[in-house]
Amino acid sequence: MEKEVEVLEEKPTSKKKNTKFIVIIVLLVLVILGLVIYIGIDKGVIFSNTNNNQISKEEKDKTTNETEKNTSSNEEDLTPVEEVKSNSVIPFDSTKVLNSSEKNYTLSCQGRAGIWITVDATQQQITFSFTPTKVVEEYPLNWTSTKNDVASNPIKFDKKIVDVYFGGMGQSNTGDTLFILLEDGTVEYIPIVHMFNHVQGAVVSYGQLAGITDVTKFVTASTTGGVTTLAIKSDGTFYDLSQVLSATGNY
Repeated sequence: MEKEVEVLEEKPTSKKKNTKFIVIIVLLVLVILGLVIYIGIDKGVIFSNTNNNQISKEEKDKTTNETEKNTSSNEEDLTPVEEVKSNSVIPFDSTKVLNSSEKNYTLSCQGRAGIWITVDATQQQITFSFTPTKVVEEYPLNWTSTKNDVASNPIKFDKKIVDVYFGGMGQSNTGDTLFILLEDGTVEYIPIVHMFNHVQGAVVSYGQLAGITDVTKFVTASTTGGVTTLAIKSDGTFYDLSQVLSATGNY
């Protein structure tokens, strides 16, 4: 009797395990590679460098152009501002009233003792009017008068008159002064007491105040020495006119 030999079949357990391990590794590599590619695309590292560089260049050029445009606009805006500052004295025009049909406005101002000043239609002449009896009562003059009639004197100027202002300085009326602002920003003056005591005949202007330029208006201010008249410039700075008036020797 022949002995049956049992042949044992080799089980594929080990081979299957190796195959599964390889598949898992391949899948992990593919997943990692996919993640790397996705992140690279998302961050612009892969495929997009050229486009991004082009976009960045376009944005940079756009920003530069806008900056240059804004700078140019600002420079253009500054020009008229400087022009306004240097030409800030505007001649009076009675036709430019906003809320009335009246067209016969004329510049004028009033001082003490019945003194008043008016500017004519040409704006190059003022009329200085006063009552003699009131003037001698108000001011320390070296003359007397019993005339109650109004005296009027015209004074002509080479330039247009922008404003007339009755101001003063110190603690008494001996500093009273008429200021005449001209269209070029200069100021002429009349020292009231000195004028009445020294001028024979017609009232005259005593000329331009030295070193005073670019004036736009006058204001009266209080100081430790009494009152003074300030001449305001277009940039907000101002002159204390009492300093300039004192230097004339007419007070």
